[in-house]
Amino acid sequence: MEPKIIGGWSQFWDVPPPSSFSYAIYGMITSLDTLTNPGNKSPNHKPNFTQCDLMWAYGGGGCSPSGYPLENGIADIVNASVNNQWNGVDFDDECYMNTSNIIRVMTQLKSHGIQSNYTFLAGADYVNQGVGVEQIKEIVAANCCDRFCLMCYGAEMWSMQDIDQYVDKAIKQTIDITGDKSKVILALTPAGLNDDNLKVFLNAVVSNDIGGLFIWEFKNLSPKYLDAIVTTLVIAK
Repeated sequence: MEPKIIGGWSQFWDVPPPSSFSYAIYGMITSLDTLTNPGNKSPNHKPNFTQCDLMWAYGGGGCSPSGYPLENGIADIVNASVNNQWNGVDFDDECYMNTSNIIRVMTQLKSHGIQSNYTFLAGADYVNQGVGVEQIKEIVAANCCDRFCLMCYGAEMWSMQDIDQYVDKAIKQTIDITGDKSKVILALTPAGLNDDNLKVFLNAVVSNDIGGLFIWEFKNLSPKYLDAIVTTLVIAK
């Protein structure tokens, strides 16, 4: 097995990522018209960490307004990313974003050598009703996105019944849509994480041979579970 990538998100911009991370994503920039968050952070406040690639998160839980980015705001996102030397932007679509304009931003970012993620809820609606599928297909067709991150959790880890019912199906569906399993990233949260559900998530990454695993609010991840993740996905061959 090739080593997988590990990364995650932080709402705390002064918290450094673990040395094992390939990507750390800071946010959440939930005010999409002003490019700020409730802590008054913006893409102009890039953390000064060097142990991995740093990205900023456009969107996230509670983001507003819907239908963003606007066409006249595309340059603001690109300029903030280029001028502050971010390695990438994570588009966390939790407020019905404008997919066409996301593609325009991603395409411009790519021309500057800046990466993009598309992060989305990958639960019952995605698996059973195809919610979000068309958006992902459009982004895939534009060949502008580096990773597709599956949020398979809520305020805390799903029940084992929901994990068993949806995680593997969501992964396989996304592999089918993207045609590139290395671009598919599973994501979990430390809230409610335990030995049993972590084992299922790690097995899902390995058995489907996808790109890796991202962790929400990584400062809350216990050393024990970080070690298990690194041992399984990076050290183990």
